[in-house]
Amino acid sequence: MLQLLFEILSILAPAAILASIGVVWYRSGTDYPIEFVSNLVINIGMPALLFHTLATSQIDFSALGRMGLATLLVHVLFFSAAFAYLKAASKDWKLSVAHVVGNTGNLGLPVCFFAFGETGLAYAMAFFSVQCILLFSLGDAILAGSSSLKKLMSSPILHSIWMGLLVRYMNIPLPEFLLDATELLGQFVIPLMLITLGVSLASMTLIKLPSNLFWSVVRTFVAIVIAFLVAEIFGFEGVEKGVLVIETAAPVAVFNFLMAVRHNRDVAEVSTLILLTHLCAIIYLPILLAILLV
Repeated sequence: MLQLLFEILSILAPAAILASIGVVWYRSGTDYPIEFVSNLVINIGMPALLFHTLATSQIDFSALGRMGLATLLVHVLFFSAAFAYLKAASKDWKLSVAHVVGNTGNLGLPVCFFAFGETGLAYAMAFFSVQCILLFSLGDAILAGSSSLKKLMSSPILHSIWMGLLVRYMNIPLPEFLLDATELLGQFVIPLMLITLGVSLASMTLIKLPSNLFWSVVRTFVAIVIAFLVAEIFGFEGVEKGVLVIETAAPVAVFNFLMAVRHNRDVAEVSTLILLTHLCAIIYLPILLAILLV
């Protein structure tokens, strides 16, 4: 048991340390260019990481496809559940997007990598890829009340996904310098995302604490139940199951705050939900990892 505890701490410690750097940075009053860093990660680093991971993955292509289908089912079930409980509570149902879109990038990718290695990272990338496509298409359309196919088609993340999958599926040989360049660019993504996560969380404030704590717990419980249900449906075990559960149960993504601002949603509620689910994750992520690593 003690060995398992140390293993869990070793998995979560790097992410916690890097996020703490962001918190300390914010508290010091030193300027942190969140917009610049976000653009750098979204437009350069993340596409490079996605492309390199998908193109060089040794996981069977059909296995990545199963993870993609499982991810799609997770989002359908999760959105349906969030829509139902938010409507029943007479809340803005469009905030279902915020409840469903977890921090599968900033937090999910590092945890899956530290817990399950390169294989876990590849599966997590498949999950993250599907979520990105859904967020920048259906998610954005729901929040905005209209769709923008042009915006989706101009996303570097989308193009890095299909190109990486194409290279992997067709076994297209790539020059070594290109693989080295994309690998190098992708290496700054996880540290920068975790530091930015710390800065973002440190700048948020809590409102309506009892009510939003309740919804944070509800959201987390529903996510975990759906994750284990879908894993059972697809017959996932080991790394596949671990990645699906961790990614689905990841706390609400900080990116939802930017989406709420852009589309004039309840920014205060979304920011509180983000902060509370991340605080809750300190408790439930170690428990989930203990269950999944046994």
